[in-house]
Amino acid sequence: MKASTVMHRSPTPHRSRRRALAAGASLAAGALLLAGCSTGASSTESTESAAGETVPFKVAMSWISNVEYGGFWLAAANGYYEDEGLEVEWLPGGPDAPTAESQVAADAADAGITAGMSSAFAAMADDELAVIGSVFQDNPGCFLWLADDPIETPEDLIGKRILAQSEATVEQVLTLNDIPLDQVTIIPTGFDPAPLVNGDGDVYTAYSTNQPITLELSFDLEPGNDFGCTLSGDLGAPAYASSIFAKDTALEENRDLYLKFLRASIKGWEDFLADPASGAELAVNDFGADLGLDLEQQTLSGEAFAELMESPTTDEHGLLYMDVDRVETEMYPAMEASGITDLPPVADAVDLSLLDEIAAE
Repeated sequence: MKASTVMHRSPTPHRSRRRALAAGASLAAGALLLAGCSTGASSTESTESAAGETVPFKVAMSWISNVEYGGFWLAAANGYYEDEGLEVEWLPGGPDAPTAESQVAADAADAGITAGMSSAFAAMADDELAVIGSVFQDNPGCFLWLADDPIETPEDLIGKRILAQSEATVEQVLTLNDIPLDQVTIIPTGFDPAPLVNGDGDVYTAYSTNQPITLELSFDLEPGNDFGCTLSGDLGAPAYASSIFAKDTALEENRDLYLKFLRASIKGWEDFLADPASGAELAVNDFGADLGLDLEQQTLSGEAFAELMESPTTDEHGLLYMDVDRVETEMYPAMEASGITDLPPVADAVDLSLLDEIAAE
């Protein structure tokens, strides 16, 4: 199998983007209503807003308030949540924050957004959770390489010195492809891809939405000519990312609230797909204003995230939709290879009935 490579450039259809490494109408972000920035109480209470009565709805994020949540920011800023009668409070994640899964399990949040699938599905062994949609059809985890030593198939990893932010990622791909671990040399490394450029290793585990942009902005390397990035999913370890999940009981008791949240979120992500730069502007200037985010980096990162949003499944069913057969036949084996056990039946773990209901409206 020859893997495709991804990069954060041309807004061509997703199939073209995924087949090759691409090179590279702004929505007005002017006077935006930041309805989603406010704090609120539990979902059982209601508060008054300028538009009328709204219901607080808390969402726990897995990471800091950056462009990877750009569609949610646009849904809030453009009033889509307010139109649905929701006052959304965002609970940012990060190194020192509790996980989104733990906050949902403890009823500190109504819904959570996980970075990758594994954390939410692993939590299902102890808590009654369900995934109700995923923003990104592919996880941005990738293997970053320089043009003179490309990684296009799993076998290309054999004999390589792999600069690994996470050894588990490397072990997962090798295990799924029946490649003995002793066929590679794993070198622990950090978030900076400089060791790859300096020749300290042959390939670097990265995120297609982050380190490739560093190579471009900080090292003046050209995507497609000087380097490439092959998704882990294309090397046999696929996963959804930014999956939205909630407690089973909450979905049963407050189904209408989750329909409202998903309905508004879809509109925001449609806006983001049309113009990722608008989501980047909101991340830098509003929702992540205290984080010192760089607009150019966030804009390029937003373009890279947009490239992960579409698939044949979303073509047929719309944004956020998931392929449950792919979860069972491809993603479950990948999670098991990473050591996650006690995975629930897919029918219990993924609930797409809300998205089906919205599509039928």
